[in-house]
Amino acid sequence: MIYVNAGATRPADIWLDRLNNGGRLILPLTTDLGFTSSTWSNMHLRGAVFLVTRRGEEYHAQWISPVAIFPCEGMRDEESEKALAAAFESGEHKRVTRLYRTDEVPAERCWVRAPGWCLAYA
Repeated sequence: MIYVNAGATRPADIWLDRLNNGGRLILPLTTDLGFTSSTWSNMHLRGAVFLVTRRGEEYHAQWISPVAIFPCEGMRDEESEKALAAAFESGEHKRVTRLYRTDEVPAERCWVRAPGWCLAYA
């Protein structure tokens, strides 16, 4: 199991590469407002923790909870942060079932899509 204890804007390739078949990754994804806002009432719009489980070459994903957590140094990029902010505004994070290591999944299947990755509904 890999447990990330800081908010990233995307999964690191090395985290996914190191997962054995059946391995799990606890992944907090946060926007730039995830820890800095003075009001916590909209925390669900700023960050969420996902459980990612590797099954062969597939990565299954499941929403666990909202999160406000310190930013993960080195695992934040502007394009992913913008995509996450828009995705949290739209909701639907609880429907996520898959993590793909590509941005070629059709947009209508994705909750969030950024260069090189997406969280999708199927």
